[in-house]
Amino acid sequence: MEQRDRAGSEEPEAVLDETAVDPGDDDYGPPFERRSFGGEFVWAQGQGYTAKVLRVRAGEVVAISTKGRRDMTVMLTGGRALLETRAEDSVDRVELLPATPVAIAEGEHAYRLVAVTDVELFTIYSAKG
Repeated sequence: MEQRDRAGSEEPEAVLDETAVDPGDDDYGPPFERRSFGGEFVWAQGQGYTAKVLRVRAGEVVAISTKGRRDMTVMLTGGRALLETRAEDSVDRVELLPATPVAIAEGEHAYRLVAVTDVELFTIYSAKG
């Protein structure tokens, strides 16, 4: 076996590959698109509707937008999360239960998902037409 003297060799320094995926982040890799809160992917789309799966990391707070959407429903499939509903001067918080769909109404309310643990959530909505 050939041995080299490394003391005088000029090997390039190791470069951190910023595009490399952390193996601990597999839950947010393909088919998921990375987002600041975790990841999402569209699992079904048809004329007039879109269905997504969201994975949200524990401690993240995600705004649920109803802009340009109607007939929106969310359903927790794993983990623990709170749904905040904000109207003018009040905030209502309810814990989402797994496999229990919740309708998100259009209008003057603002909605946020607060991930207590890592969560997975299905969403489905129609585009306003």
